[in-house]
Amino acid sequence: MPPTLIIGAGIVGLHVAQALHQKGHEVFVLEESPYLAEHTSGRNSGVAHTGIYYETGSLKEKLCCEGNQLTHEWLRKLKVTHLECGKWVIANPGHEDELEIFYKRISPLPIPQPVLKTAAQIKSEEPNLRPTPAIFVPSAFVMDAAGYVKALANFVATLGVQIIQPCRVTGVQDNTLSTTRGPIQFDLAINCAGLFCDDIAKMTGITNYQIKPCRGDYYVASKQLTHRPVYHLPQKGDHALGIHFTPTVDGQTLIGPNAFFIDDKTDYHHRSEVTPFMTALAEDLPGCEKINLTKGFSGNRPRLFKEGKPVTDFVFLKNKNWIHCLGIESPGLTAAPAIARHVNRII
Repeated sequence: MPPTLIIGAGIVGLHVAQALHQKGHEVFVLEESPYLAEHTSGRNSGVAHTGIYYETGSLKEKLCCEGNQLTHEWLRKLKVTHLECGKWVIANPGHEDELEIFYKRISPLPIPQPVLKTAAQIKSEEPNLRPTPAIFVPSAFVMDAAGYVKALANFVATLGVQIIQPCRVTGVQDNTLSTTRGPIQFDLAINCAGLFCDDIAKMTGITNYQIKPCRGDYYVASKQLTHRPVYHLPQKGDHALGIHFTPTVDGQTLIGPNAFFIDDKTDYHHRSEVTPFMTALAEDLPGCEKINLTKGFSGNRPRLFKEGKPVTDFVFLKNKNWIHCLGIESPGLTAAPAIARHVNRII
């Protein structure tokens, strides 16, 4: 019998590969890049999210809540470096009353109970943070995202999953993929191509979805400025989480990302001026505004549009012997093992 093909060896594709191998499939994973974690899976804040920012009842919320604990288990199993730290959620100055509203909305979620803390409590626990009440979300943690991808790839390879790279899909004809490594027949194909998932979908006749790459640039401070990531309340109508502060596993602090649309999915050239990042630093971490920041990395998140209109949730389409995973942006890193279970159910 021809194998099951997974297109994309990011964190989602690799978890799907593991789940399907466990189910008895012969699995090949095709990866266009010669290196792992070159795109969205390795170019992010490295934060395991908790499901608090997404629309109630959405797949993002459900799969993020489920995936958080599963990701934690996988990091331990694979011995991937991570910080079990939780995170802070703060309001913009003058909007502190919105914290309690948000706290009441997220309290019923199936996650370890968040805690609303006073400004005095925050000052004793996070001295660099401006005096403000905050929500402590204990289930968040920080990981080496690129290390996670590479460790999982090594793990599935030991199971017998074959990862073929570099291997770019150039066309589809019936049950055969045309690739830069030659034709490959398949019984089932799963599109986990991230930024390029719309290109693969179009080859199968699905033409009404489009990925627009949304760039995010980071700056870096050479030391940890906070004990935990610091996020803001979500802004109405804005699906980006804005400039936040993330202590990294190697003792630095990521400041960012910002967010803006670009045309080239593979454009990772850092062009952002430092001023907005310094302004955010001065506002939220007063006393740290004179710390030197250097340019960090850049990432592109795969924002999904359908017929020109933004789609805010994950989309899974089953069409004959294809399953398309579309718009797997944040919280895709956290949700990945739960996405794999979801795909398994669809099959």
